Amino acid sequence: MALYEALYGRKCPSLVCWAEVGEKSILGPEIIQETNEKVKMIQDNLKKAQDRPKNYADKRRRPLDFEVGDHVYLKVTPRLRLGGLFKTRKLSPRYVGPYQILQKFVPDAFHPIILNSVVVELDLSYDPQPCRILEHASKSLRTKEIPLVKVQWDETRPEEATWELESEMRESYPHLFW
Repeated sequence: MALYEALYGRKCPSLVCWAEVGEKSILGPEIIQETNEKVKMIQDNLKKAQDRPKNYADKRRRPLDFEVGDHVYLKVTPRLRLGGLFKTRKLSPRYVGPYQILQKFVPDAFHPIILNSVVVELDLSYDPQPCRILEHASKSLRTKEIPLVKVQWDETRPEEATWELESEMRESYPHLFW
């Protein structure tokens, strides 16, 4: 006796034959039709099960409606090209702004969008530019001294400044050092 049969008390149904135990076997196009119906039923049940959490979330979600004069933030992914030992993206800003809505925008494929201060890529990422260096420090690692600088990036407050390697900042942005 198979484990399934011992556990459930009946033979295990297979894709070859969906019929109940004891029925006469179906041959030819009937078995294909019955199998297709069962597969369709399984797909429908899976779809219902996947839609249940979405329906629940949609009931709690409210549509966003903006008016002229409102202030909004733009969600972006900063792409810092600085590598190094102390680089982390965990605390990098995820929103830029606020931007004031000046007028309603009707999407048009031939209408170019020009942003003044932030250049946003198609994948909603941007390269933040440093505006000034706030502080100098050095980190001691056994026999090495690693010089660091605290950099304030554009569109951020001074509290959101990050520590970067001084050598990489000098290479990438020499205009910040005088």
